[in-house]
Amino acid sequence: MSATADRYREPHPPDSAPQRLLLLCPSTRLVREAVAAGFAVRVLADASLPPGSPEPAKCPRTADRPDDGVPPGTPVDLVDLTDETALAAAIDTSVRVHGTQRLLAFAGTAALPAVARTAARLGVTPNPVDAARLLGEPAAMRALLNGSRHSYVPAAQARTAQELPAAVEEIGAPVTVRTLPSSARTAACGSESAGERSYLVERYLEGPEYGVVTLTVDGMHRVVGVVALHGAWHPSSHLFPAPLGERDEAEARAIATELLDLAGYEFGYAYTVVVLTADGPRVVRSRADYPDEPLASLIELAAGFCAEAELVQALAGKPVNVPTADRYAAVASYRLPVGRLLSVSGLESVSELPGVHRVHFPYASGDDIPGQGGGADGYVLLSAESTQEAARTVTEAGRLLRAEVSRRPDHL
Repeated sequence: MSATADRYREPHPPDSAPQRLLLLCPSTRLVREAVAAGFAVRVLADASLPPGSPEPAKCPRTADRPDDGVPPGTPVDLVDLTDETALAAAIDTSVRVHGTQRLLAFAGTAALPAVARTAARLGVTPNPVDAARLLGEPAAMRALLNGSRHSYVPAAQARTAQELPAAVEEIGAPVTVRTLPSSARTAACGSESAGERSYLVERYLEGPEYGVVTLTVDGMHRVVGVVALHGAWHPSSHLFPAPLGERDEAEARAIATELLDLAGYEFGYAYTVVVLTADGPRVVRSRADYPDEPLASLIELAAGFCAEAELVQALAGKPVNVPTADRYAAVASYRLPVGRLLSVSGLESVSELPGVHRVHFPYASGDDIPGQGGGADGYVLLSAESTQEAARTVTEAGRLLRAEVSRRPDHL
């Protein structure tokens, strides 16, 4: 529990004057939950999203455009998230003109400087101005952890691509190289060209990866659950709850909540990825948000946990319910080779397998399949009574699904 918890207490929304919320890039489900709970909700959405867009450019967790499907009468304002002045002005107007009392930011927007600074200045967030940045910005998170000796990982920054070899030599192979966001580059490099990339070079961490999901209220961190990520349970699948031993799970939970304490995080979800190395747990990355799909559906499927409903309950001052899983849920992902999709078969057969809840295949015949990082992964979402049953279904889905891809000459 961090030091600011005792000085911040949000009043419960009274029946006669519901608390006024400004939700930045929320899912429509969250908007509906908040309105149903009696909050006066205003939505601030990304102006770049076309109506009905299924794949928002800057609000990746928003299932569809926020003004499509929200309760009638809910105001929706649009703003360009890349325009810091306009974004700060929109938040300021919501507070000073419309009486907003609390801002909640999603889809990575909590770490935007204009959002963090403006919300802190206007007193509509319990989190310190740097909390989301310290969690989500790789260099800031690593400096925070290394400075406290928690989850220490040797690291060095390269201000340009030309400096990368020296940074790699300093740390010693094998390493992980992360491209830093422009905000981190500006802080590190001052007057140098904003178009030039900077990098964080870290010692490569060997071991299984686990995702720790937390909900923090008044500085108290509740662990919603731990997800076994690719390689920790199956080479191409995630599993919830993670089949961890008691000691390993306790260590993963502890290092994730220690990071939240160090960042001064007071309210909201966080998702922290931890590697269980031979030398103990190490944090790989974190952010002030709930995990993206399809991981979010794993927890709901296995434990009946609705992230949006629980967040709204926490806002209303009601106790946070830590879920207990009564089954396992897995997501088996796949990535097609670069080229053009000629045909795909087996999707219907996969959907009919016992325990399969969703088959997501993001391409149609004739579509170009981009390189790694350029396109969406497909996946199969399933539930099972045991890890063995889940593994059998994952294997069978992989056997049934067949895609024929034509390799273009430029990709050979």
